[in-house]
Amino acid sequence: MPSVISPIRIKLENILFATDFSPSARLALSYATNLARRYEAGIYSVNVLPRLPFVEGPQPDPEQARFLATQRMADLIASESFKNIRHLELIEEGEVLEVIPTLVRKYAIDLIVIGTGGRKGLGKLLLGSVAEEVFRNAECPVLTVGPHATRGKIDGDLRHILYATDFGKESTHALPYAISLAEENRARLSVLHVAPELGVALPEPEPGSMPVLDRNDVVAFTEQQLRALIPEGTQLWHEPEFMVRFGSPVETILDTASETVDMIVLGVKRPGVLTKHLGAGVAYRVVCAAPCPVLSVGTHYLC
Repeated sequence: MPSVISPIRIKLENILFATDFSPSARLALSYATNLARRYEAGIYSVNVLPRLPFVEGPQPDPEQARFLATQRMADLIASESFKNIRHLELIEEGEVLEVIPTLVRKYAIDLIVIGTGGRKGLGKLLLGSVAEEVFRNAECPVLTVGPHATRGKIDGDLRHILYATDFGKESTHALPYAISLAEENRARLSVLHVAPELGVALPEPEPGSMPVLDRNDVVAFTEQQLRALIPEGTQLWHEPEFMVRFGSPVETILDTASETVDMIVLGVKRPGVLTKHLGAGVAYRVVCAAPCPVLSVGTHYLC
């Protein structure tokens, strides 16, 4: 079982906030600015204007679209949200999946923050498979505020973080982010593993055979594994909560998060051929339905 052997404090120096100026993007901004203040990071705010393909009929005026985006960006930056935060505003043209990776590399971005509840523009693009491609292929973690993330407070403060793990290397890479965010925000940390249902009652084992684990045995053993994930020297403000629940990973994570959780932290895999053919994974389905923001962390980077 992979484990973290020492406390790791993440560094956030540059945050990319992608916005379509929708209500969900404004909620996502509250998290971006809160994290920027916690980690003394700068924010690069970007609005992506799609390239317009040639079609018959009236064409939108690209200059007018850029002017309106620039005006909206100026209004956004003029708000109190960016007070005492270094920031840079960007209006870019192209495909989201091309623009965002380019900016991540150009500005050494440590975290992408994005809202996905808009009905048009960037929000519409990120409600489909594009969303999954963004957080699975991004070269840094992605904080996604989905269309059902209605619990978030406008101050963006984190009071309760849920870290879900299957003990794989992907989820292990996400653990330092969950721990660091809990430390920085003095938040509660819940560590969850979703085990498969054991089914109907099992028969008594035959004499001399290995005993069959029941639900209590699984819970006790798995809780020990969860406790072992927290490195020695970790300084949390609250004793972590370790939870072992049974059922569907997506439904169980969402049910757990529906209680008091302000952010879910998940590890994600890069998509392979099988992933694409089998459809959306656990992380994407959680993002789509989560009542709070979801932080997705890949295995190919670690701040």
